[in-house]
This record gives sequence, structure tokens and C-alpha cells, in this order.
Amino acid sequence: MLSRGVPGALMLAVAALAIAFAAPASAATDGVLAGCPSSTYEQPFTPWLDFANYVPTPNGDVESGASGWSLDGGAAVAAENERFDVGGAGDTSSLSLPSGSTATTSSMCLDAMSPDLRLFVRNTGSLLSTLKVEVLYTDVLGQSRALTVAVLLAGSAWQPTLPIPFLANFGAPPLVTDGTTNVAFRFTPQGSWSGWKIDDLYVDPFKGE
Repeated sequence: MLSRGVPGALMLAVAALAIAFAAPASAATDGVLAGCPSSTYEQPFTPWLDFANYVPTPNGDVESGASGWSLDGGAAVAAENERFDVGGAGDTSSLSLPSGSTATTSSMCLDAMSPDLRLFVRNTGSLLSTLKVEVLYTDVLGQSRALTVAVLLAGSAWQPTLPIPFLANFGAPPLVTDGTTNVAFRFTPQGSWSGWKIDDLYVDPFKGE
């Protein structure tokens, strides 16, 4: 039985990486490989001793409302920012994900040097509710694929997730294309009485470390 005795408890419960069927990984870097636009590197997770460089996903801070997101089943922009203000003290928004909802990012260009996704989450609903994280991609045969890369548990306080690997290179190796690929990320609460919120999504381009 899970308990609220651990404030803000956050676990990466499942990292189900189907590597044999993995697909394009990606991250907007400044030209490590051809094709992706330049990006500014940030270190939003240094308070948690993660000194890696990251780039934000498109509107990953939700400060432009629902722009760039596909929201279904009651998913909506919430007037609440994650409590650490890593994107800026003036940020005011996150995404609310009730039971039965899904939220999908827009597609972003990534390259072979992009191993991890990291974000901020909280769940004020049932502790038995989990959050499924999928990477969406097109495989080498042109088929749309969805790969589950994590199933998260969280407490009621905002916390950063652990780095979530999304090894999606093998289905359409970047070196077979132009050195890049495109992926999106989908978030789906599992179980009843979900109270999930997500904010400030970042991809680790694995550069300068």
C-alpha cells in the first residue's frame, strides 16, 4: 500500500524500452548533426545535482496556453506553475490531466545525441493513479509507432522526474536519414481519480557534459 508519509514521493516505476522496435530519438541542438534548428542550452535541474544541458520542448512550459499541444478527454491548461519556477519567476501555467485525458506535444526535431526527457509532475488525486509516458515516432517502414518509456508515480507536491530515457534511434537510424528525426511525447493518466499536472518539459541533448 502506498503512503503519503513520503512527501512529494516520486518514482520512475517502469522504463519499458522496446529497443528492438525503438524509433527516432531527437533533440534540438546547435548543429551536432545536420537538420535540427539551433537551440539555447539550459541547466534547469542543477538544484537536484543534475548538471546536464537541456533544451525545452515546444511550449513545454505551457506559457503559451495550449499552443503546440493536442489535448483530449478533459486535459487543459491550469493556472498553476511548478513551484520551483525553473522557467522563470513570472511563469503561471501547467497542464492538468484528469482521468481519461491525454496530452501530446507537437513533433520536434531531435538527433542521435538526445537520450533523455525530464519534466515536473504532481498528482493530487489517487496515489494509485500513474502517468504513462510514450514517445511517438515513424519507423523505418513509415509506420506510426508509440513506445512506452515510463510509467510514473508521484505525490501531491511538485517534483522533477528522474531522467526518462527514450532510446528511439534504431527504428529509423539518423545516419540512414539526414542525422535527425522527429518525435512527440504523449502523457496519459492511468487509473481512477487522477489529479496529475505536468510542467516544464526538457530534452537532454547530451552535449557539453
